[in-house]
Amino acid sequence: MRAYVFIDVEGDPTEVVSSLRDIPGVKEADALFGPTDAVAHIEAPDEAALMEVIGQMYEIEDLLSTDTRIVIE
Repeated sequence: MRAYVFIDVEGDPTEVVSSLRDIPGVKEADALFGPTDAVAHIEAPDEAALMEVIGQMYEIEDLLSTDTRIVIE
């Protein structure tokens, strides 16, 4: 299961992205220009594992919200 997570942060998005890259299951993470501050590409074996990765994201200081889009395979 793959998903893209669009992320809003408070503060410097590059610091949040650096922390995102340390989370197992996050394959890529990048800071963005525009209304969304960052995006992460996640791979997980199932929905429960996907939710666990997203839960770990919320442990990052300055991460405000996420918008998750699951890839149709």
